[in-house]
Amino acid sequence: MLLSAGTGSYRVKRAMERAAEALGMDRHDASVGINEMSVTAHRGDNFRTVVRQVYRVGVNSRRIEALEYLSRHLPDPCTAATLEAALDKISRTVTARWKPWQSVLAAGVACAGFSVLNRFSLTDSAVVLVAAAGGQLVRRSASKRYLNQFGTTALAAATASLVYLIVAALVNSTGIQMLRVGDPGYVASLLFLVPGFPMITSILDLARMDFTAGLARAAYTFGLVVSATMSAWVISFLTGLTPLATESVLPAVWRWVAYGLATFFGVCGFAVLFNSSRRMVLIAASMGTVGNLGRIALTTASVPNQLAAGVGGLVIGLLAAPITRRFHLPRITVTVPACVIMVPGTAMYRMMYWLNADDTVQALGFGVDAVLAVVAIGIGLAMARMLTDRGWTFARPIPSPHAFRFELEDWQANSPSPEPPPSLPAPSGTQDQKS
Repeated sequence: MLLSAGTGSYRVKRAMERAAEALGMDRHDASVGINEMSVTAHRGDNFRTVVRQVYRVGVNSRRIEALEYLSRHLPDPCTAATLEAALDKISRTVTARWKPWQSVLAAGVACAGFSVLNRFSLTDSAVVLVAAAGGQLVRRSASKRYLNQFGTTALAAATASLVYLIVAALVNSTGIQMLRVGDPGYVASLLFLVPGFPMITSILDLARMDFTAGLARAAYTFGLVVSATMSAWVISFLTGLTPLATESVLPAVWRWVAYGLATFFGVCGFAVLFNSSRRMVLIAASMGTVGNLGRIALTTASVPNQLAAGVGGLVIGLLAAPITRRFHLPRITVTVPACVIMVPGTAMYRMMYWLNADDTVQALGFGVDAVLAVVAIGIGLAMARMLTDRGWTFARPIPSPHAFRFELEDWQANSPSPEPPPSLPAPSGTQDQKS
């Protein structure tokens, strides 16, 4: 259930270890990917291995929170029936927090915030909101019918691009120069398709030396990005849309106000898409605003984009440590939505555009910038986690009283002393029987 909710493999393994110990297992080993896992539980000399597969990969922050809370508050003693009843209750009750129209609107608001941060005009941002909402509506409908996820992403990208083209043409037909909409804005209307959650958790998994999950998530992320960018490129090729950079700049004071509001509401939009609770939405938006404004301030001061993105991720991770402890929230449910707004999604789409336009130099420039920025964000989050979480710093297993008991028995069996421990009754019989 945790894996299907989109959390990282570290959290999945930890939760299973807690449950295994509560059920009386002596040891628990697991290999976790992005949509499958193999688990072995040990009790004495007996063991059992089970392989399970997740058929649909998604993100559900509320379910992550509920399952994490359950794993940390298991009853003592805990039986399999008790645990399964609790899991069944979560499956029935922890469902979609937001209504469909709210999810559709959230995608539009998130992309509109991205467009403001990428210096598109306010008119462009309004058209982006409508286009992204249309793309999200198609994605929701296709997902309910269990359409292939890569096909769903391509279809949603094509829909958002076409809606942007149609709405922009209608606005430009009014002849009002102030409301003129440019072609580049269609790139921002696709940014709700950026797989921010698996993109960042893949780096966190790799930081934990979990290559099985980290590489699988990276491949999944790459597939989604390619699906969206290739679909958008086909539409741009057929219609003549070009994702060129814009020059719209607000006055200095209003620029920072616009950046702050765009970041706050953009993070809120992504958090709603991740099915976060209201508390998670507000916390993620507040932390994301602080981290992203700091990143923008550093880039304005001529700091390299990658370093600024890493510092932004570090700030968000450090802020999350005391806040998540105070409100008993899984850290990943607020840090990832807060960081997604810093992912250079427009650079990813421009990379594919110029690659298909046979301009390799431009494509490599945008591609390298995008990859390094995402890696830097993940490194910043990982550093913050290592600085504030001893479990991440030292990577020690969860202490188990069962493991300690077997270590004690093993020490007693190999002790050179012929006398038994005082707490055990002395064996009877002949010397040969004792031996």
